[in-house]
Amino acid sequence: MAGKLEGKVALITGAASGIGAASARLFAAEGARLTLVDVNHRALATLVEELEGSGAQVISSQADVAVPTEVAAAVDATIAKFGHLHVLFANAGISRRGLAPEMLLEDFDRIMAVNLRGAFLCARYAIPYIARSGGGSVIFTASELALVGSPGGAAYCASKAALLGMTRALALDHGKQRIRVNSLCPGAVDTPLLWSSAEWLGMSIDEYRAEIVSRMPLGRIGQPEEIARAALFLASDDSSFMTGAALVVDGGWTAR
Repeated sequence: MAGKLEGKVALITGAASGIGAASARLFAAEGARLTLVDVNHRALATLVEELEGSGAQVISSQADVAVPTEVAAAVDATIAKFGHLHVLFANAGISRRGLAPEMLLEDFDRIMAVNLRGAFLCARYAIPYIARSGGGSVIFTASELALVGSPGGAAYCASKAALLGMTRALALDHGKQRIRVNSLCPGAVDTPLLWSSAEWLGMSIDEYRAEIVSRMPLGRIGQPEEIARAALFLASDDSSFMTGAALVVDGGWTAR
């Protein structure tokens, strides 16, 4: 039986670990040809080797999504290799916590550069090729924190909330080109990004985990593979009548 992404070409940023790596594995298993993008060349190379070993068609591009020329080069490499692009999963993101009076402006600017500008640049360079390929799907990784606040999260929350606005605008702009644009809003997921907050909050990882779980309606933290399945839904024709939306996969956190 053909996979949900059979014949499709997908580009995933932030692909070397966490949600990006889990999505790369799942997309490949569902038949997609892949371009994987990350700043971490070593981890990226390891993942590419793994996927090639399972028979996937995959290339990699080391790139900082905040740099226009590097994003453009990744998209160009995709077209040079595969001839088409159908799915953009702009997943790369960073988090640095800090109170507004104390946070370094350089940290604020870097969060915006990666989380918001990076997603915009991916869309800027990918959308023309998705249109030429007959349409497809653009997915941004936002966050449950696009919808609710978090201590020390002024910059991060703002960057993710802005993605929801950009999602809606791009959905209106490109619907007639058969391009759907949606945001994925994960909750607490077992990735390095989540655990990076523990130190700022003055907790050990075990303490932080226990605090999150105690407030989670489903009583546990999510796994990257669970978010990957939601990304697959948005990438595939299963979500063919969905655009301009935010798909929340957060174990019930924002239901409180």
